[in-house]
Amino acid sequence: MPSDGSFRIVLFPFPAQGHFSAFLSLAAHLHDAQPTADITIVSTPRNVEDLRRRSSSQTRYLRFHALPFAPAEHGLPGDIESTDAVPLLHFITLFEATESRSLQDSFDSFVRDLITDAGADGARVCVIADPFLAWTTDVARRRGAAHAIFVSCGAFGSVVFHSLWNHLPHLRAPGDDAFCLPDHPEVTVHRSQLPPYLLHADGTDRWSAHHRRQTSAGYDTDAILISTMEELETTGLRMLRKTMGVPVYPIGPLVRRRTEHSDHIGDHNDDDVKRWLDTREERSVLYISFGSNNSLRPDQMVDLAMALELTGRPFIWAIRPPFGFDIETTNGREFSAEWLPEGFEERMRAKNIGLLIHGWAPQVSILAHASTGAFLSHCGWNSVLESMAHGVPIIAWPLTADQFFNAQMLEEWGACVEVSRGNWPDSPALERERVVEVVEMVMGITAKADKIRQSVKQIQGMIGRTLEDGGSSKTALEEFLKLHGHIMLMKC
Repeated sequence: MPSDGSFRIVLFPFPAQGHFSAFLSLAAHLHDAQPTADITIVSTPRNVEDLRRRSSSQTRYLRFHALPFAPAEHGLPGDIESTDAVPLLHFITLFEATESRSLQDSFDSFVRDLITDAGADGARVCVIADPFLAWTTDVARRRGAAHAIFVSCGAFGSVVFHSLWNHLPHLRAPGDDAFCLPDHPEVTVHRSQLPPYLLHADGTDRWSAHHRRQTSAGYDTDAILISTMEELETTGLRMLRKTMGVPVYPIGPLVRRRTEHSDHIGDHNDDDVKRWLDTREERSVLYISFGSNNSLRPDQMVDLAMALELTGRPFIWAIRPPFGFDIETTNGREFSAEWLPEGFEERMRAKNIGLLIHGWAPQVSILAHASTGAFLSHCGWNSVLESMAHGVPIIAWPLTADQFFNAQMLEEWGACVEVSRGNWPDSPALERERVVEVVEMVMGITAKADKIRQSVKQIQGMIGRTLEDGGSSKTALEEFLKLHGHIMLMKC
């Protein structure tokens, strides 16, 4: 590999917190593999400000470029540029804004200028973009840059979700609760695993149109990088290679370090949480979080709180306003007492059994602590990897997108038990007794719990080995840089 700084890599994440975290981790891995490469993350102005704060330890090698973006021009409130500030029902507006002509033109100008500067220095340029920003393939082709898509989700979940949008197979089986994927007939999908925006898609709606535009553009990429590993997702990776027809490099799992935290901190800092965990017995605490963009219905939130009280086990709950409430105005801090059973938070505090964090929680630190025994999770891929990397079993409550299929795969691995699914209006009510049963099944002193812990420990060891020097994921990244370095050279 050349070591003369002749690589210029442009990273373009979709504006969502989980995607930002994954791309920051990717930047760190790229720097480790190619220390002299110039790495730039591009996004919109407010997101760039947030990314600068979150990546203070990476400033010695990481640059940023802000693309002009006026949310109001796209029907968004004036300061909204990422999913954590957009109500779920209006996500599609943000998705469409990220493929706007004005954003594409700004990115094209940036890459054009970068190519011009790189040519003077004899450098090679590669654009690595999010799957939701696959339109960047057109810019790369036009400007003579190499292109890769970085998938921050798992292989199996990504392929299933890709197939569902490409073929809408549920429309061919209107009366069936389950159906097979036409391009992967060995995979069965249940109707309850489809979020409403997909369940009601007919191919002409805004969601279908957006996904099909990006899917079509994605086939023009040179390669795919993905935050998983060959040993963990052999089947999913085989399916992904069949679907995309380009080289696929499993370079993960890309897991955040304990020192990497969001700027959006909740009402308890790292030290507060650590002191609370230090007083608990080993593997006794249940950690609960549904991610940066998801929450429960008000009735589900009440039922979960009552179920937690019934378990009698200590817990940490990173709690956000219920589904359907304005994220921007509440921001996790103006939490209404009516969203929980009367006196619940006060009782938990008085008994010193439950810690409710309103807003963002130091998730990696919590999962890394010896007192944490299980994670009640929405099964977003970052959360799945962080939990497995720290040896923590999962209690699954998938809410949307690929999360259902991540949970399905985790159960096949023997690493989790699903307790419920969905948060939309017609999703079933939460069964409190089921929560108590599953918490005991995963965290109790039982043969089932021991078996789950053993499975998770095996996965944890596998993750550690694959990220070591000579491991499959480090080798895959080196192969990508070597092969596509030559592609970049030919294109410049």
